[in-house]
Amino acid sequence: MSNLADKIILAIDDTAAIRTFLRISLMDKGVNFHEASTAHEGLALCKKENPDAIVLDLGLPDKDGLDILADLKNQNPNKRPIVIILTVRSEAKVKQLAFDLGADAFITKPFEIDDLVETLENTIH
Repeated sequence: MSNLADKIILAIDDTAAIRTFLRISLMDKGVNFHEASTAHEGLALCKKENPDAIVLDLGLPDKDGLDILADLKNQNPNKRPIVIILTVRSEAKVKQLAFDLGADAFITKPFEIDDLVETLENTIH
């Protein structure tokens, strides 16, 4: 049994195919999955669902994911979600900035779902 069972995971990514892939793959692990396609929608869902983890794309249509990272981490002071960046951007300075802003992990697209699941399992407690 995966230690992701019953965990609340929010994916914020503007690509429907990636959200679908994440939904199918993570729900198969027993995850309570939520998804958003914009930064605005993601922030609202984060507040409502209080997720254990957030998979965050940086290239969102309304805002850069880095611009909402701190807000996502600080929505609920009693339960700070794990934030895993999932992006095509691979520059060292982007990665460093993401970690400086509170990201817990950084995965570059294209990605293997097993790598993402392993990262989630290793960071969610």
